[in-house]
Amino acid sequence: MRKLMTAILTMSILFIGCSKKAENFKIDEQNGIKVYSNTEIPNDPNAKLDLKKLFTVSSEAQTDSNACMKRPVSLTADKLDNIYILDVMSMSVKKFDSSGNFIKSIGRMGQGPGELFYPSIMFIDNDTLNLMSAGSRKISKFDLDGNFYSDKLITDQTQLQNTKISRDGQKIVSYVVKPIMKEGQQPDIDFALSVLEMGNLKEKSVLNSKILSVQDLMAGKIDFNDLVIPFIPGNDYVYISENSDNQYRILGYDYNGKKQIEIRKDFKMIRYENAEKEEYITEMKKMMQGTKELKVGNFKKPSLRYIPINTEDYWSIRMLTGMKIRMASILTYLRTVNS
Repeated sequence: MRKLMTAILTMSILFIGCSKKAENFKIDEQNGIKVYSNTEIPNDPNAKLDLKKLFTVSSEAQTDSNACMKRPVSLTADKLDNIYILDVMSMSVKKFDSSGNFIKSIGRMGQGPGELFYPSIMFIDNDTLNLMSAGSRKISKFDLDGNFYSDKLITDQTQLQNTKISRDGQKIVSYVVKPIMKEGQQPDIDFALSVLEMGNLKEKSVLNSKILSVQDLMAGKIDFNDLVIPFIPGNDYVYISENSDNQYRILGYDYNGKKQIEIRKDFKMIRYENAEKEEYITEMKKMMQGTKELKVGNFKKPSLRYIPINTEDYWSIRMLTGMKIRMASILTYLRTVNS
């Protein structure tokens, strides 16, 4: 009997030790969309993301005047890890090697063939460096040594804003601003978040779209925190952070514009301090000259950052609280990591 009890006790201990750890999330399927709901309990409380500084690229450290940067706005790298920095004010691209040593400057100011006029978008496609100049409304193509290939004019009246490239360099997502003309009145604005075609930067699919009145915009009736949605283009999905003030909600769309996943996690509402609100309004009025009033909510909303590291995807979702959220590449959970 004693041996039997000992055997039963040993089997119980083994069973308990091998039992599956309770998950800190649940997965539901709603209308064909996978919804991942997370709790406040992290999967790994000891997880830590340590970033190590490798080198700094700065104008002050350069001996060649061609390497000087005035206003860098975009950065990318080629297959050999050479670094390309787009400088909108010098209207050129600065090329550096993988250790941060200057190689050459590509392009120059102008509106002729191969010249750049306030370039705002840069990406590499099939070893071709593509640069879109907002001022001259054209796409200029160069090889990676800076030799000019061709120019392609953009004939429509759309404007691209906050354009981002996926990690694999194969997809482009941007805000697309198009005027809607109205006879005898100020035009309305079609403000859309769209997937673009690589070759010509035309809309391929629309992820989110709103029609805005210019009069409402200038009268301060539109809250820009509701209008501009944080987003990140991943290799498989476009991740959009919905503008909630009480929940992290990340929506994943495929590149045909269909919603596939949704990731949720509640957070405590954080009210703007009066000084923060006033500073935000002041800065926005500088950007939007002629606007007398601005609509601003009372609570902060999250912004989204995406850092690919090896096989896992790290999301940093911030609201001046120091909290960060991590999501596994298989999209099974969110958990906090140390700051």
